[in-house]
Amino acid sequence: MMMKKIARSLLTILIVCSCAVTAAFAADDITGHWSEPYFRSLSAHGVINANGKGEFTPTAEISRAEFMRYINRAFGFTEQADVSQYKDVDSDQWYYESVRIAVKYGYISGLSSTQMGPDKAITREQAMTILGRLCKVDAGTVTPSQLSFSDKSKIATWSALYIKWAVDNGYVSGYTDGTFQPQRSVTRAEAAKILYYFTGTILDQAGATYNSSSLNSDTKNVTITSACTLSGVTIPGNLYISEGLNQSAVTLSDVTVKGRLIAAGGTVQLNNVTAPELYISSPFTGREVKVTSAGTTNIDQVTVMTTAGLTQTSLQAGASGLKQINVYGDKNMPLTLNGRFGKVTLQDANRLSLSAGAFVESLTVKGAATIEGTGTIQNAVFQANGAVSAIEPQTYSFNKGMSATIQGTSVSVDRSQPNHTLTPATVNLSTASDVILAIVSEDNATVRSVMLGDRVLQAGYQYDYDPVTGSIRIMSNAFSGLSSGTYTVQVIMSTGINPTATIYLGSGSSSSNSGSSSSSNSGSASLATQAVTFSATAGNAANQNVTININIDSSVVVQAVLLDGSQLAMGTQYIISGNQVVLYHTALEPLVFGRTGTMNIVLVLSNGNQLTVPMTLV
Repeated sequence: MMMKKIARSLLTILIVCSCAVTAAFAADDITGHWSEPYFRSLSAHGVINANGKGEFTPTAEISRAEFMRYINRAFGFTEQADVSQYKDVDSDQWYYESVRIAVKYGYISGLSSTQMGPDKAITREQAMTILGRLCKVDAGTVTPSQLSFSDKSKIATWSALYIKWAVDNGYVSGYTDGTFQPQRSVTRAEAAKILYYFTGTILDQAGATYNSSSLNSDTKNVTITSACTLSGVTIPGNLYISEGLNQSAVTLSDVTVKGRLIAAGGTVQLNNVTAPELYISSPFTGREVKVTSAGTTNIDQVTVMTTAGLTQTSLQAGASGLKQINVYGDKNMPLTLNGRFGKVTLQDANRLSLSAGAFVESLTVKGAATIEGTGTIQNAVFQANGAVSAIEPQTYSFNKGMSATIQGTSVSVDRSQPNHTLTPATVNLSTASDVILAIVSEDNATVRSVMLGDRVLQAGYQYDYDPVTGSIRIMSNAFSGLSSGTYTVQVIMSTGINPTATIYLGSGSSSSNSGSSSSSNSGSASLATQAVTFSATAGNAANQNVTININIDSSVVVQAVLLDGSQLAMGTQYIISGNQVVLYHTALEPLVFGRTGTMNIVLVLSNGNQLTVPMTLV
């Protein structure tokens, strides 16, 4: 009896071993096939596996459900949606879960409102549409007639944009006869090649640290599907951070992305990252994609399509961080900002929330947006009706006929008519002397600077402004070096509507016989203050005004003050007082908030020289 049991056991072992050996050899149906490297790579990541016989069957057609399964595995998709509307998706079929996941992540549509067609072979145009949706291809109008294929009349309108994108990026091509054959079925080998190049290097090991040696040498893209760190790499194509991450942490350090950086999920830390574009889009309404930029991060354009939270902190001097942000969507997909940002544009009826201490230099509102929170907006332009803001921008303006509700009050300005005037409108001077002008303002606008011809006058030295009386006194020394002639005085207002007056200057006023309206190039100036420090923390009680002492001849004036290349506004951000340039700490705080390193303060002089004072941020 015992011998029979042993015999049966040995027979079982032999059968199992025989099956394993058979499966191993059966997998040779891809050995030597052009698709072998694609199957081998994707199989190593569990995307495409051999069947029960150990076969990959490269020439077989792939069904819509199989393609969904491969996509779900490649991007780490696991969440599921209700698919009861599709009458041909049975719960007892192997593909039931795959279809539920695909519908949840929104990359596939049914053949109709009630039919998914899971068993039908996927066509070339259907596959390209799925990939385009995953890559967040921008909405645009591309018609089949614009494509170059000889059979473009057979290409569906809904797929034309995605086919053009896929061809432009090399994921698919036409045939040698000039056709695309959009309804042709995709084979398993073709699907493997397409997915291999589309995903590129798949980073799917949770907690792993990847570097340049981790990347494929023959692909351009990188796809991140698990929490990890990627550092010290240049990515020739796109970097895709999958929505399958949910809110898991991904850290990018010293990474350059030549293509598009896509954040569809996760909590993403950008340390010293450079990319032309960051595209934020998740299929989940209300699920926040979080991105923090720090160090020397420079990203030119940020497109926000869904709920997101953006933070800028510890940016080094000279780094732009998330430079220009464009927000799309509606109030159900809010954007939250923490830190200091440059230009933000609300393209639709968005919801923008500024956290305490957040600062936006320039906000453009193009829809009936809602702005909330406790941060600061330096300047806003309202180009559409219906916006509601709980924050009053420091300065704001409206396109003609537009209005907004700001802190509970309806506000509007017709920009087609000047709402500031200078009186008298003309002044005759036989010799250089003080000129008193009265400014009449229809709102609470403030004076930012004064120009005489093409010269920016220095507050406290070449002109005074009294906000109580509304008078501007242009001092006689403002005319130093000017020849006789006609000059325009322009007052730069916080609203952007700048009133002017004309001054006729007689021949007795000038010590110069040139016709130039610029000041003399003679005279010298040097720095008495060689360097300054300032805290990059907003509201720091220790912060004081930054004072720069200069040794300067009376014939030389400071024409402009720049902070890392950006011109500051006289009167509101700095003043000239004798031989001192004083930068207001309240104006500096939002400009340097969250930054580290050194920023340069540059004094532009009338003699053509510049004086540079390094400001260390502590």
